[in-house]
Amino acid sequence: MRIHKRLTLCFVLLTASIFASEAKIQTILLWPETPPGAQEGDAEQALTTATAIRQATYEVPQGNRRNIRVPAIDVTLPAEGQGSGVAMVIFCGGAYGAVCIKSEGMPMQQFLNDHGIAVFMVSYRCSPFNHPIPLWDAQRALRIVRSRAKEFGVDANKIGVMGFSAGGHEASTLSVHYDEPFGYEPIDAIDQVSARPDFSCLIYPVISMRKELTHAGSRRNLLGANPSAALVAKLSNDEQVNPQTPPVFLVHGTADNAVKPANSKRYHDACK
Repeated sequence: MRIHKRLTLCFVLLTASIFASEAKIQTILLWPETPPGAQEGDAEQALTTATAIRQATYEVPQGNRRNIRVPAIDVTLPAEGQGSGVAMVIFCGGAYGAVCIKSEGMPMQQFLNDHGIAVFMVSYRCSPFNHPIPLWDAQRALRIVRSRAKEFGVDANKIGVMGFSAGGHEASTLSVHYDEPFGYEPIDAIDQVSARPDFSCLIYPVISMRKELTHAGSRRNLLGANPSAALVAKLSNDEQVNPQTPPVFLVHGTADNAVKPANSKRYHDACK
């Protein structure tokens, strides 16, 4: 899915942050028991993963992640005394078929930590899960970070989201639909906390689900083969911007042949 220039950029960043894997990582499951919308076998896997985390035998996957059944956050904090109070919740891309943490997330982890920013890398569910489950995971992740802000040494009003490619769609969906349940039923006090990001950083993001603009694989994996016109409009995030949408920083190459630059342009214009 990535064009050559993207791969080069990721390689340079990864080389510059070769020691990122040495950072102490704390993994937090998004849901206390079986995740909402779970499929057969997910409950058992969630219990096994929770037990491994509790017993300190859990090994954080270092590569890109597929077939995520137990969504989680990997937390890495700045060195003691170096924190700025800012948090970044990261959603890596992968066309809603994978979460490319190794190629996109890990390079950013060390860079952000070195600049005093706490990093919360989200392993969100994607294919075979469709909308709204990825958004449920994103909302829950933001709420967990905000509800535990003091513990992580961050300001509850300085929590941003960063998304790459389809992860940019995930982050922008959270930015415009942070308070919409899409059928989700709250389960605990965490669900009463605001899921609104304070800002967003969208890197070559998929924004629109319109056929003429979208990334076809991302649309298919998120919405299925034949989504309704209403759902396409609802998840075309440039069409959902309102005065409460958080401010955004956008990065997109004009020669990108995987995700059309018009996606970023449309979101930019809507925000302006």
